[in-house]
Parts: sequence; C-alpha cells; structure tokens
Amino acid sequence: MKLSDFAIRKAKPEARPYKLSDGWGLYVLVQPNGAKLWRLKYRFSGKEKLLSFGSYPATTLAAARRRRDEARQLLAEGTDPSEKKKLDRLAEAVRANNTFGAIAAELLGNKEANNAAHATMSKNRWLLEHLAAPLTN
Repeated sequence: MKLSDFAIRKAKPEARPYKLSDGWGLYVLVQPNGAKLWRLKYRFSGKEKLLSFGSYPATTLAAARRRRDEARQLLAEGTDPSEKKKLDRLAEAVRANNTFGAIAAELLGNKEANNAAHATMSKNRWLLEHLAAPLTN
C-alpha cells in the first residue's frame, strides 16, 4: 500500500525503529527519537544497498518518490545511484574550490610564504582586486 502524507505525519515512535513502506524499495524509517528518515533499498551487482534521501518533512513524499524514480532510472541504465551521488558530491567540491579567486588566493599565499618582496605582494594584490575581480567567482 502506498504511503500518504497523513500516515507519515501520524507515525508514532516506538521502542525500536520500524519502516513504513511506499513500494519499489522506498520507505520511511521511524526512529525511537521520533526522527523520520527516507531510505531506498535496492540491489546492484547482486548486492543489497541503501540510499538515504533525507528526513521527513524536509524531504516531502513527492520529492522522495521523484528521487526513487531517478534512482530506478539509473539502475536501468546500469549505474549505481549511491556511486553517482558520491561522484556528484565530489565534482561539486572540486568546482567550489577551483574558482579563479580561490586559486589566485592560494598563489598569493604561497608567494607570501616564500618571502616575496613587499612591492611584489602589493602589486599582485592590486591586480587580483582590481583587474581580475570579475573572474574571482
């Protein structure tokens, strides 16, 4: 039976964690402390795996179902959804740290650590602040 928003809201914590299933591997794990967590149980390459989608109500029932469907699509294409999630997080971290501003600031820090002349550091800072400002983000 499919879950409803009402059923999830009314789920009470018990002494042990329990599951409220929505189908196709998606369920809400109700914790003894009252937390309600979205989980997707699936198999990839013969191994059972678990993917987390966040907590309820921060992640709605509709959003959890949409993410389940996206994961099922990835599985149909032969891709492990949890590996894709890890790669996406890694790519985002690399993108965030490889801006022009971050690299230029690191370069200035290295020059300063190598005892570059004060005039050189002043000129480099001026260039970074005034000429390269549109490129820093």
